[in-house]
Amino acid sequence: MSPDSYSLLIYGSVFIGPFVQEDTAVLYAAGLASARPAQWLLLFATIYCGLVLSDIWKYWIGWAALKHPRARAYAEKEHVTDMGGKVQGNLMKALMFGRFVPLARVPTYIACGYFKISYAKFCLFVAFTGFLYVSIVFTVVHLLGEVLGEKVLWVLPVIALSILAAILSVNLLKRRAAAKHDAAK
Repeated sequence: MSPDSYSLLIYGSVFIGPFVQEDTAVLYAAGLASARPAQWLLLFATIYCGLVLSDIWKYWIGWAALKHPRARAYAEKEHVTDMGGKVQGNLMKALMFGRFVPLARVPTYIACGYFKISYAKFCLFVAFTGFLYVSIVFTVVHLLGEVLGEKVLWVLPVIALSILAAILSVNLLKRRAAAKHDAAK
């Protein structure tokens, strides 16, 4: 494999990573940046663009749900419109919560579409929270690299795989609990 195709593979995986599993992809990119300091800015920009693009399309799931008559009728219920008003009035707080609280990101972004949040405002705030998130992870990984040296190259993949395993385990447990609940009905 030529150096150019290797670089394309690396940057392509960094860009596409957030579409698969965002937190793991950001850790992966930060680890690469720690191991390749000369390329940190390009890695940062690549993961940031992939992260923002992987997040902003989720808005349209909520928007599309409103095209279904039952979802539209549910959106008109008083408690749902009240919740939508709270999200509208506290959009930055809601998106910060969605960004930094595990398993809250996707539902928060879908809810923004469902509650008809301004798409431009949504994109701006998602870009801002994404920048904060990537900056924090890159900084922490860089500092870990300073402390751990070469060990960071095997510690970060272990951390990333642990996060992925935890997320998959939680999802599996939720599905099993829902299946038991449905079976009990």
